[in-house]
Amino acid sequence: MRKKLNVGFITTLSGRWPRELPERRLEEYGKWLEDNLQGVNIIKENELVGSTAKAEETIRKFKKEEIDIVVMVYGAFTGDDIPCQFAEELKVPIILWAPYEPPFDKDTRLWANALVAATMNGASLHRLGHKYHVIYGDKEEERTSAKVKGIITSYNVVKQLKGTVLGLLGYRPTAFYNSAFDEGLIRKTFGIRMESTDLKVVFDRMSKIPEDIVKADMENVSSRFDVSRLPEGHLENHSRLYFALQEVIREQGYDFSTIKCWPEMGQLKTTPCAVMSRLADDKDMNIICEGDVDAGLALIVQNYITGLPGFITDMINIDEKENTMTFWHCGNAPLSLMNTNHEVSINNHPLAGQGTAFYGSLKTGKVTVARFCNIHGSYKLFLLRGEAVDTPRYTKGVMVNVRVKAPVREIVEGIISHGIPHHYSIVWDDVADTMISVANMLGIEVIEM
Repeated sequence: MRKKLNVGFITTLSGRWPRELPERRLEEYGKWLEDNLQGVNIIKENELVGSTAKAEETIRKFKKEEIDIVVMVYGAFTGDDIPCQFAEELKVPIILWAPYEPPFDKDTRLWANALVAATMNGASLHRLGHKYHVIYGDKEEERTSAKVKGIITSYNVVKQLKGTVLGLLGYRPTAFYNSAFDEGLIRKTFGIRMESTDLKVVFDRMSKIPEDIVKADMENVSSRFDVSRLPEGHLENHSRLYFALQEVIREQGYDFSTIKCWPEMGQLKTTPCAVMSRLADDKDMNIICEGDVDAGLALIVQNYITGLPGFITDMINIDEKENTMTFWHCGNAPLSLMNTNHEVSINNHPLAGQGTAFYGSLKTGKVTVARFCNIHGSYKLFLLRGEAVDTPRYTKGVMVNVRVKAPVREIVEGIISHGIPHHYSIVWDDVADTMISVANMLGIEVIEM
């Protein structure tokens, strides 16, 4: 079971420093955390922590709440004793957050001296071997708030990974060696547990979906799309598979799934591209195509960061003049990623001709392209930042051109030289920095191009 990150919040000071500013920071920064950190549990100490006795009281409270990380905001200067006490007894990372000093005046004292305290405390924690992060700046400053959110999000992703169940619906397609995976290494590196369900279970379940439910879904799809391009029986198979996968995934408790989408599924005229597209949006069921677990690891991390569905894809072409890369796949992209300026249609599978797939161009905007790669027995994160541009579809399936900074030919040559496989996960957001942070926490080397 996936669990949310438990974030402890304290505001500190030492000695006889004036308490008006610390009290204000206690209230304002505590509220900011509650308003801005989504998907985590905030456990606040509602009184200032200004002594080792108060620290011990708060630590007991935090232990009961199973705190995963502490955000320590400097109300005013704080000695090394308090942060070291929290680090030693809780054995969790600490964010030392030093807001800016109030305006200086030559005839008044310093009111906080937080920067000095943060550097001093950080050095002591470093010397003692504790994990910490120093943040310098006010909560209203975008770069400061983004850094805090990024650190918390990264720890939250790592915690959720350790409770993730990845369902394997079949193994891998014929001759796709790069879709093979090392289950033990994945469990050790990411904490993800895998379980398997044979495709026959899915096929058997398809035959048991009630006729009225199948008919209603066929009518729903027909009302949204022109289904005249589908061969006889393909739409019924589509609807049956849509419900069968939902039932199997829910019953097995899978958070994410991979699927061996050919050749068996095609032989039964039920290649699942369009079904996967719908499930990602309708039911928040992300299914990784062609059994590619390692590409799916990137999709899982991207989903935990953003809450958005991703797109597992091939990179099929480059344009050196426009410095773009064409990302394409058979028809599995979630409908929410489609570019509404271009036609979206449901069709027979573009290559196998044995199922349903959506054809269309994907939307514009910032994207992060990523893949975790098992290279010589250890994981590396391949990462690419880009901008999806308006792309009229010029081949069957779903596609988009992504403009990148580095010369595209150099990127392709780099992919080849590193031995990076051909599937990638794209999410429509710039989450590269957070993915790097997650990789660092997991001890994974980053290959950014």
